[in-house]
Amino acid sequence: MNTYSSAAPVTAALPSGSPSRNAGERVLRVTTWSGSYRETYESLVTEFESIHDCKVQWVVGSSADHLTNSRLGYVDVATNTLLNSIAGEKEDLWEPLDATQVPNMKNLYPNAIHSPYTIFANVGDYVLVYDSTHVTDGPTSWDALWDPRYKNRVVILGLDQSSSLSLAVLQSQKAGGSIDDMQPGLKRMAALIESGNLIRLADSESEVVSSLQAGNAWLAVLPAGRVKELWQNRANNIKIARPSEGTFPLISTVNVTRSATDLTLAMAFVNHVLSQTWQEAFALNSIYAPVVANAVIPKDFAYGELLVQNEAFRRLFLPDQDKVVAQKASWLEVLNNLPGNAKSLAR
Repeated sequence: MNTYSSAAPVTAALPSGSPSRNAGERVLRVTTWSGSYRETYESLVTEFESIHDCKVQWVVGSSADHLTNSRLGYVDVATNTLLNSIAGEKEDLWEPLDATQVPNMKNLYPNAIHSPYTIFANVGDYVLVYDSTHVTDGPTSWDALWDPRYKNRVVILGLDQSSSLSLAVLQSQKAGGSIDDMQPGLKRMAALIESGNLIRLADSESEVVSSLQAGNAWLAVLPAGRVKELWQNRANNIKIARPSEGTFPLISTVNVTRSATDLTLAMAFVNHVLSQTWQEAFALNSIYAPVVANAVIPKDFAYGELLVQNEAFRRLFLPDQDKVVAQKASWLEVLNNLPGNAKSLAR
């Protein structure tokens, strides 16, 4: 299979906007991130290439690169983030997904279908991570972050991060507001900042992991997949809880571009992405949870608990992303205008 990286100018590699190919060879251009995501794709794709008598050409880069290459017509299938898929919908970049050509769509969880153009490819989730040495009962609600027993023992990511923004929207809804009436949620977030519970608003997930490893944090918000690293380092006291209100998803999406050179082949690739075999491989190799209900994770899989599945998948809490993006700046302005130390922490 062929590969080019969009880290360098794409036009330098492909001056005509078309993939390199042998005469008569069918080539499908698919975006991917480097690392385990690409490695899992590559471990699976030979079967697809054999069935469809084609070669898959990986377009490797960042999520922003994937959207740019889709705009330029350099890819057929785009693996991306939900926000970039939504941006592409507004720009009319995607073909509607044809369920007759993608029959595995019937196995999708209902909330894994974002629109006629965009579906989830796999999902992680932000969960409550706790040190069971000090937090003896697994938290059942996000409200545990406000519990006065955890004074100076809580870490969450910065207020501009998706997990913290989702938490603010959830708190607003619980307090009688909504994403269009965020004052109750912002007051709750301000109360968390002012409570003294927070050690810090972390700049990165690695910072959260370090706080848990050091024993400074007893309660934190972190992607479930990052707990694998802690468990591999024998931090068996670290546990996860999925609150009853639902967890906050980290979503990989898949789209077929309107510029696809072979729509039938592109739809077939999406169908393979949703196949039981491919979904299970991403789960076992990369800790990316399946988006189809027929995927089976072995009961003895050491990291099975880290995969959001079944009813927990159906309870994923995903605020309207258009509204989050549009209103985020005004929400942060409110929080950054808090008095004294709280203002400093919010920043």
